[in-house]
Amino acid sequence: MKIFLVTAGSQGDFEPFFAFAKKAHNLGHEVYLAVTQEFLPRLENAEFKVVSLPGSIKYFVDKNGVSIIKNSIDFFPKVRPFVVKLLNTVVDQILEIKPDVVLYHPTVLTAPIAARSVGAISGLVEIIPILSPTKEFASAGIWTSNLGFLNKLTYKGVVLAEKLFFLETFKWARALKVKNTKHDFSLSLISPALLSRPKDWPQNTHLVGPWFEKENVGISDEILEFVNRKPTVYAGFGSMKRGNPKKIATEIIKGCKASGMQIIISSGWGGLEVAEEFKNDPDVLEVKSVNHFKLFPLVKVIFHHGGIGTTHAALRAGTPSVIVPFIVDQPWWAHKLYSQKLGPKSLPHRRLTSKNVSKRITEALTYKQNVVDISQRMLDNNGIDETFKVIKVYLDKKN
Repeated sequence: MKIFLVTAGSQGDFEPFFAFAKKAHNLGHEVYLAVTQEFLPRLENAEFKVVSLPGSIKYFVDKNGVSIIKNSIDFFPKVRPFVVKLLNTVVDQILEIKPDVVLYHPTVLTAPIAARSVGAISGLVEIIPILSPTKEFASAGIWTSNLGFLNKLTYKGVVLAEKLFFLETFKWARALKVKNTKHDFSLSLISPALLSRPKDWPQNTHLVGPWFEKENVGISDEILEFVNRKPTVYAGFGSMKRGNPKKIATEIIKGCKASGMQIIISSGWGGLEVAEEFKNDPDVLEVKSVNHFKLFPLVKVIFHHGGIGTTHAALRAGTPSVIVPFIVDQPWWAHKLYSQKLGPKSLPHRRLTSKNVSKRITEALTYKQNVVDISQRMLDNNGIDETFKVIKVYLDKKN
């Protein structure tokens, strides 16, 4: 089977597709993974085929962080042209490769059109629940709490955002003579242990569970020696960046110290940075990134941004979290964990002080047993295998 995967987003959007590509290749499929420029170094030794997309999401993170105002100002002069070029490039790639299956990130609106033009089936990969309407909860990118009968309306907001690229999708549909521009099926990558499939989800929306792999890459002796010395907190915001990274890290460090704990700071894409006064502090270890699968079970509490990948990784590890949300679905996940008694309330940036950090650590530890319990229910989650079952169903229908 020839499979074309395309993702455009942050680290959290890249990792699931990367995991799927590796597993699919190992199963003997011909795999193509299309990514933006910042992820190409990670794929230098990939055994599957790597396809380059124009531009970089990280460029906008470095330039504007997650500021809605700054990114809005940049939308027409810079963001929109970048996305248009990406949409056009993906069409060209699919037309050239002629895959049997196309699995795509929601940003890549032209992927299902190109897939249908070459006779491929297409699957929309809903890394977060923002597009499949339901009365049971609001769209994760629009609202946090339950709005009751208004929940379904929130999904219209995402549809309206897609209309910003109507000209591009219309142009390609007409050029390729494609009348049905919709995907064949949708995949939700949330763990069934965390979310029950809504009864009113469309029939072609499948709750398969997370795409992830248990990486063989270990963690350094330095990190192992560090966590074995003393109870440890981990803090990392992945691809997220807002405000003063040194000031934020300083408050977290001071809060951990007040709780009698040491801390590992992961700088990621620049969201956290250790100030000079803590560079040689024996209770502070700064890393660029680290294997979550190996580290998370070794720490006591995890401070993170609330991305779906990190949220799942923390729950699988049986380690309680404190979510410091930035944008889109992150407040939704914080509310989800709190409402299911899996963690404390989120810690907003405006309230991120050492005192509140210390308080959240104490609160998070009280949820330990609940988190351990759900980690046991997540053991048999295998989103990649479940996805292949879905693919087979739709390929059989086509043939």
